[in-house]
Amino acid sequence: MSPLLPEAAIFYLEEYGAEKYASVFLGEFDNPEIIWNTEMRRHLIERIALHISDFSNRLPSNVKALYQYCPIPTVDYPQLDDELFCHVYYLRHLCNKQRFPDWPIRDPVPFLRACLAAWLNEIDRKPPAMSVEQACQTLGLPFDDESIWSDASKIRRAYFKLAQKYHPDKNADGREMFEQINYAYEMLSSNSARKSLSPDIQRIVLCIQAQSIVYCRHSEELSPYKYAGYTQLIRTIELESKDDALFSSGGGVLLSAAIELCHFTLQSSALNAEQLRRDAGLEVRAFAWNVESIVFWYCLCKAVFRHFKRRSIVAYQW
Repeated sequence: MSPLLPEAAIFYLEEYGAEKYASVFLGEFDNPEIIWNTEMRRHLIERIALHISDFSNRLPSNVKALYQYCPIPTVDYPQLDDELFCHVYYLRHLCNKQRFPDWPIRDPVPFLRACLAAWLNEIDRKPPAMSVEQACQTLGLPFDDESIWSDASKIRRAYFKLAQKYHPDKNADGREMFEQINYAYEMLSSNSARKSLSPDIQRIVLCIQAQSIVYCRHSEELSPYKYAGYTQLIRTIELESKDDALFSSGGGVLLSAAIELCHFTLQSSALNAEQLRRDAGLEVRAFAWNVESIVFWYCLCKAVFRHFKRRSIVAYQW
């Protein structure tokens, strides 16, 4: 089911069973645990129909026609492009304190570990191992004609032809080539596979903010554990503090999130203070607090200036 359904939907199916998931599949949901709606359901049906369209066209004229297996590529949902699913939650919704101020967090310790892992994975993201041009060469499709290598039916035909030739069951020496064929097929068939996999600042911010929420709500439960992310947290503060565009639009969001998390972890346990000292983070934290103070006073002065400017305009008009 993983190529067809979002990760959250698969978890929901496994956790609550088919009957409860059926109500989700046919309904409209938009919360930290599940995002699903009519458009996504229609999109899934269309992708499945497109994938088996060759077989569907042959079946009326030959009821004994056999389906030639070809793995269905991962279904990309545009509604989830800006989402990051971690453990059992969509972090953007979970961190939205206005819409979901008290959404319950189950298993805070495993969730915290998952956030740390997602954070590290985001930072270590790299470009795809194969470019679109290389994928076209692997499948024997012309790279200079996008109408061909973006056509799902042509990609399937090219894949099936080569897969039959290099499948390990038929070609003992074809395993490596077969793996490249599969990768090329997924690359050309899935929009998400073709996207640049460089680190996304917004996703990193969500990972950090989610950890702050966990520590804020479950401080006592987490107090016996040392926080394992100080090294990465310190690195984040250092990099963001040196940013020349700190006062630009949206600047300092990552820094503020990192400092807030540092604050909550230290409040949770004395063990964390010792861990932070060992990671040589106290000087960095003190410097970052100074930077955040500057940001705070800058924003405050800017807001006051706008307020009085607005009053002056109103008085002038009066």
